[in-house]
Amino acid sequence: MKKKIAIRLATKEDLETIETLMKRSMKILGHGHYSEQQIESCCRYVCVPDLQLILDQTFFVAISDQTIVGCGGWSFRKALHAGSLKSSQDAAILNPEKDPARIRAMFVEPSESGKGIGSLILAHSEKAAQEYGFQNGMLGATLSGLAFYKSKGWLSV
Repeated sequence: MKKKIAIRLATKEDLETIETLMKRSMKILGHGHYSEQQIESCCRYVCVPDLQLILDQTFFVAISDQTIVGCGGWSFRKALHAGSLKSSQDAAILNPEKDPARIRAMFVEPSESGKGIGSLILAHSEKAAQEYGFQNGMLGATLSGLAFYKSKGWLSV
């Protein structure tokens, strides 16, 4: 029997669980795409939840059996990723008429990979960005996520 997956907005209370999920996802799903050193660096600098996405109510979690099994979202801000090198310019608000929305921080519990969770989060994020007024989007993909995004119609540039 297929488990029901619910998508909801992430909250500040989810931050620790989201960060743990992001790091576990990279450590397991990143193998074969990155060296151990690259994975550890990514876990330190990239797999960090962006509180601004949660405050903006543009970040979602996927829940199965009361457990967070995926996360991801979109943003109307210029930043493309979290990290310590963010500037005030990264917080600038995009113009939906000319700028692409940002798809951000998509991660899935490794044991649940390939079960449609990423697809649900991505579809939820794309729909929310369109409802906000965006016609286009952009994202920065990990090598382990590149095939997934291509399968969903995203172009590699």
